[in-house]
Amino acid sequence: MKSPITGKEMRLVRELSNFQFRKEDFEILYHYYLCDQSKESFTNDKLDKINQIQVHNKYREKRRQGIKYS
Repeated sequence: MKSPITGKEMRLVRELSNFQFRKEDFEILYHYYLCDQSKESFTNDKLDKINQIQVHNKYREKRRQGIKYS
């Protein structure tokens, strides 16, 4: 992806980050593009979806662990 600021290609970065969903914090491997010159970070629809899916999966996993079956 090209930086909207400089017009140069940006590198894809992945780092552990906390996100809040339904008043709970979840740690995910957050994906974003980083402009090396401006140090600004950007996402696109594809990366937003990847990040959102991770948060939802962590939420579902936590809910499943809390359910006790007889």
